[in-house]
Amino acid sequence: MRRTAIVFLFCIFLLTVLSGCRFNEEKTETITITDQMGRQVKIPAKIEKICALHHFGGKIVYALKQQHLLVDTGIYGREAKALKAIDKDFSAKPDFSQGHDYNIEGLLRLGPQVVFATAASNPEDVEIFTNAGVPVVGVRGETLEESFEAVRLMARVLNCEENGKAYIDACNALIAMVRKRLENREGPLVKVLFAGPMSIYSAATGSMLQTTILKLSGAVNVAKDLKGFWADISPEQVAAWNPEVVFLGSSLETYGKDQIYGNSHFKTVSAIQNKRVYTFPSNVGWWDYPAPHCVLGVVWSAKTLYPDLFSDVDMMAVANEFYQQFTGHSFEEMGGRLD
Repeated sequence: MRRTAIVFLFCIFLLTVLSGCRFNEEKTETITITDQMGRQVKIPAKIEKICALHHFGGKIVYALKQQHLLVDTGIYGREAKALKAIDKDFSAKPDFSQGHDYNIEGLLRLGPQVVFATAASNPEDVEIFTNAGVPVVGVRGETLEESFEAVRLMARVLNCEENGKAYIDACNALIAMVRKRLENREGPLVKVLFAGPMSIYSAATGSMLQTTILKLSGAVNVAKDLKGFWADISPEQVAAWNPEVVFLGSSLETYGKDQIYGNSHFKTVSAIQNKRVYTFPSNVGWWDYPAPHCVLGVVWSAKTLYPDLFSDVDMMAVANEFYQQFTGHSFEEMGGRLD
């Protein structure tokens, strides 16, 4: 009898140990992914806490409906201000952003299991997380396809691939709508100068997302042969290009179209003579910014360039529906305007 009891207790002990081993295996189970920087990154199979070192990643987290995993707001600037005013869950989260920098120590104290970083993230911040044992997944989105790939990657990491597909499908549906209407376009592509948000003497180059936006909306970037980011240009170069339309990047309130019209250097330029200078719209959530939300910029750009082909397209209605689906609030609820 005593021997039976000992065997029974031993079996209980063995089951407890094995159960504990299985628990520890589950707790430490990982998967390995390849990020957009080409790095092999080992991440937890089950993720409950994350952060993003750039609001490119933060916006995608919201679009994937995984914002409950963020240890902080994940979005900053005007969009964050708008969300704080109407979203109690967002306003309850700590904000560790300091411009384009972050309070890394504060973020680490909240215990994120994965960090999403972009090529624009501070390398020193990335190194701090890595040294602390927190895996960093690199994402990028300077082209639309890169943005879509970032969505797919983040959806895989966060185990919500159907949400990622829904986001990309919605973006492609808007692009397809624009492409279909542009089939009725006549004449050569409109020549557009896409000027930077800080100065008319800077231009979006062929390396930048803005060139893709223009191409999808039936235009050609006059600076498409330039390389790099926001290339410095001269008044003489603008006159030589003679763009038919000038788009000003999402305003940082540094200058506006009235200053362009009053600039004597541009008086011979077609866009100035015909009063065709437009500021990219949206006072929240820039639409000429590397993130899939830029498809709204494609719709607006095409409607601006070819108003007759898009006369029945209500830009505010399109924006409201898109923001409601992928931010949780309509564009107008967030205080959005199309100035």
